[in-house]
Amino acid sequence: AKTPPIHVLRGLLRHVKSAGEADASAVVLKSSPTRDFILAQFRGSKELTESQDIQRRRKLAFDFLTLKQDLAERERLQKLDTGAEVQLSPKEMSRRAAARAGLQLPDLNPDLEKNT
Repeated sequence: AKTPPIHVLRGLLRHVKSAGEADASAVVLKSSPTRDFILAQFRGSKELTESQDIQRRRKLAFDFLTLKQDLAERERLQKLDTGAEVQLSPKEMSRRAAARAGLQLPDLNPDLEKNT
């Protein structure tokens, strides 16, 4: 039931990237201070020799990833509670549900989109 460190690293980087994309005023770069800090911490942990230090850092990274995932889920649920189903179209709600599951909705009839 242990999560490999590479999965934790990728998850953290994914959250940093999505946070940058969510901010419309920010310019999304491949390198950000937060991303650089996370990578430096993971790379620095390769040089550690004591098992307790390694486990402590892995636990800290995993706990932070879990926190970020829980906060993102909480934000999504709050949007639904405030009436996102009224503010968003059914098509957008379906697209978001599919995206949460890692899927992409197909274009069922692209001709309808062009005419409207």
